[in-house]
Amino acid sequence: MKNKHLYATLSTVALTLFTLYLLYLYQDLPHYEMATCMPDQCFCEAINRDSFIKQFSNTFSSFSFVYLGFFIFFKSYKAPLFQIFGIFAVSIGFGSAFFHATLSFLGQTFDIAGIYLLTSFILIYAFYRNHKLSIGESIILLVVINLILDLGLLIAPELRRYLVAFMIVVGIGSEVIYIKSKQPIIHKKWIKYSIITILLAFVLWVLDISKLLCFPESIFQGHALWHILSTLSIYYLYRYYASEKANCSVTLDIREE
Repeated sequence: MKNKHLYATLSTVALTLFTLYLLYLYQDLPHYEMATCMPDQCFCEAINRDSFIKQFSNTFSSFSFVYLGFFIFFKSYKAPLFQIFGIFAVSIGFGSAFFHATLSFLGQTFDIAGIYLLTSFILIYAFYRNHKLSIGESIILLVVINLILDLGLLIAPELRRYLVAFMIVVGIGSEVIYIKSKQPIIHKKWIKYSIITILLAFVLWVLDISKLLCFPESIFQGHALWHILSTLSIYYLYRYYASEKANCSVTLDIREE
């Protein structure tokens, strides 16, 4: 699709403005439940208690996911599963922005639910290629897995980070099984870049939440950089998927324009 960068930019601006409008309205809702990290464990950035955006840098850096998601969506107009992948990236950005702007339990739920969508995609996409599932079967599995995970967010929210880690490990493990069993022609360098980038991002996440590297009033936040590096990791993962040339019913032309 031509002008995908333009479409992605316009879509990102539109969703950003819509999200800010929702956040402005949300501040007036009475007595909404706060996130489980409150009052003092919601990462390093200082909380602006009098603003409808509680954490400025962490909120706006979340929209990096949104741009990438829309870019993948418009670029993948011939590959519906990759369009779903793009929408899941958008959902991560929306959920993350809502969480950091409100520091509410609802925002926390949106944030983790978006991450569940993308991590479950990694697992199901490996199954899709390894077991020759149909797109319909793949979507059904995605829905079922995420309904179960989202139910867990309401029942046992304290397990959310462990479940994210579990989904990532299982997803990567399934991808490794696919590579070894089917031996596709695929550029493995991209998955290596993706893993290295997310590991670096995780180091920053730990330093930020533990406040070992913390400047609360600064616009430069470790968690915001976690968002940007995580976005880059998702981009590398997309390039990895899109580079596959054999044994896969979904291929993309990823030549740079």
